[in-house]
Amino acid sequence: MYYIKKYSNCWAIHNDDNGQSRELTAVEVETVANELLALNDANTLTVYADRISSIQGKP
Repeated sequence: MYYIKKYSNCWAIHNDDNGQSRELTAVEVETVANELLALNDANTLTVYADRISSIQGKP
């Protein structure tokens, strides 16, 4: 499972299976926000997904 977490200084993708994570680029933030619409809500801090097709090279 993957999750996108909004931090004060960035958004990051986390791979819950292997514990790896990385900061998203500005382009990835825009792309993933289009795929996972809940991320557009300012009150949403984390979104979980089994698959995120808009991001290449997931951790």
